[in-house]
Amino acid sequence: MTIAIGLLAGAIAIAVFGPLYLRLLLHPRVAPGIALAGWVTSPLVAVASAIAGATLLLIPNNASVDGTIGMAKSCVNVVHGQAAAWEHLFRLAGAALVTIAVLRVLVVTVSQVRKDAALRRRHLTAVRLLSREDPDSRVLWLDQDQPVAYSVGGRRGAIVATTGVQRLDAEAREAVLAHERAHLSGRHHALVLIVTALAKALPFVPLFRAATPAVRVLVELSADASASQRCGPRSVRAALRAVTADAVPATSLAMSGESTRLRLHWLGSSAPGGRLRARCAAAAIASASPAVLAVGVVACLVLLYCFSATAVAGTYP
Repeated sequence: MTIAIGLLAGAIAIAVFGPLYLRLLLHPRVAPGIALAGWVTSPLVAVASAIAGATLLLIPNNASVDGTIGMAKSCVNVVHGQAAAWEHLFRLAGAALVTIAVLRVLVVTVSQVRKDAALRRRHLTAVRLLSREDPDSRVLWLDQDQPVAYSVGGRRGAIVATTGVQRLDAEAREAVLAHERAHLSGRHHALVLIVTALAKALPFVPLFRAATPAVRVLVELSADASASQRCGPRSVRAALRAVTADAVPATSLAMSGESTRLRLHWLGSSAPGGRLRARCAAAAIASASPAVLAVGVVACLVLLYCFSATAVAGTYP
């Protein structure tokens, strides 16, 4: 039972204190992709740790599952002679709470995915009737003077832009399209959908509540960084100042949709480069460290309890 308690403790620690240490990643000197990996992975690790912990609680005689540090049940048996009543209550209550929360997340996520897909299909159907598609760039061009550009996710993701974007200078126009392509290639719409569903399902969880606005900004910063690598920061700045986010659907990600002033400041600071994928993977792995640490802490506490209780029992037979 030691691992089960540790995993549940780790899930709670990530869910409650995650926003405090993840905010340290929101800095111009940190590559947006690294920060995005941390903010997206941490909620998923919290959910996975809670599910794993609840599953272990429901496995009878799980000392063998716990392995070398599965001493909680054995300790209780040594000190008290048999399994205490609180152990059974803890198992049932912990597993029930996690099960209810997971079912809530599943229901809300499925509902959110269906709603998002329906809105996306209706919008793209209407846009395709009113636009012309460029077969080379796969962009749906709407006849409108105001420069607007956004991307719509899904299996058949699309970029929608107005003819006002075509009238921009070549560098700014390419920066706009590179930004939207980065959204599609990075599956940013799906990442936003995941954290939004978690926040709607369990709004009282601090990490889930904080992840939605953070991820919405970070996907834009990440797309800006990708466009800047292709077209240069000057072109991206020009694009940000030229393109508007008016009349953009809620399910899309727009070039100027989130925190434009912050993004202009971010472009003025050099984020670390080189081996970005490796760094993002490292950030994702590091997101699981609180759960691993919690298992170790719980194991040490159980050992201390066992030693102290055994010493007291030996002193007073």
